[in-house]
Amino acid sequence: MAKLISVSEDVYDRLAKLKEREKSKSFTATISGLLEVRERNITDLFGAWKMSDREAAELNKRIRKERRESFSRSGL
Repeated sequence: MAKLISVSEDVYDRLAKLKEREKSKSFTATISGLLEVRERNITDLFGAWKMSDREAAELNKRIRKERRESFSRSGL
């Protein structure tokens, strides 16, 4: 069953451009695609980023350094 919705002109224009860019056949398909992206669960991404133990350790080291520097700048 189809439903009627209202959107502002600028939102319509942006949606139309996205529909064209993605070569979607309908606005429904375009909106559905946008909603799918928003509904993903973060746990779906576990293991998606492949890195070595060395790379992970370096990344953690950089994160800890950035946090320390950020906290010291903020006065906390």
